[in-house]
Amino acid sequence: MDEDEAKLRKDLERLKHHYSLEYEMIRAINAFEHAALRPLFLLNGGALVVYLGLFGALRRADRSEQVIDWATGRLAVSVWAVGLVCATLATFFAAWSQFAFRKQRGREVDREEIRLAISNKKESEIADKIKSADKVANRARVVALVLGFASIALFLRGLWLAFDSILK
Repeated sequence: MDEDEAKLRKDLERLKHHYSLEYEMIRAINAFEHAALRPLFLLNGGALVVYLGLFGALRRADRSEQVIDWATGRLAVSVWAVGLVCATLATFFAAWSQFAFRKQRGREVDREEIRLAISNKKESEIADKIKSADKVANRARVVALVLGFASIALFLRGLWLAFDSILK
């Protein structure tokens, strides 16, 4: 009976450790999402709000047709809106990447359990799952980076268009 109880305690401690690691990974993913989302939305969203405020103030002015090019201004607003969509998609893919990396780390734990003779799973299956999770994670990371850079580029393009619409 003592041997069974010791095995159960060992399994329970392993499970506690596994869930504590998973909890920390979820917290890290949450922090990452907020850190990645905030600058992209502040750039595009902030520029959009400020420009629309300027747009509205100039629209009320008597000489608004001479001060601003409305077609270029609308284009700047559209570019910033697309930048916000890119920021949202970048955050989605970044989170997907983090979840895939978490899945990969879990599989690496399974592989170590096999090596320690704690688990009776097949190492070849675990190795395939590790490779698959790594591919998914890296692809999602690349897509997130591309979309993040696209969001920043759209912010700059919208800024140029906004200044161009006012200075005409």
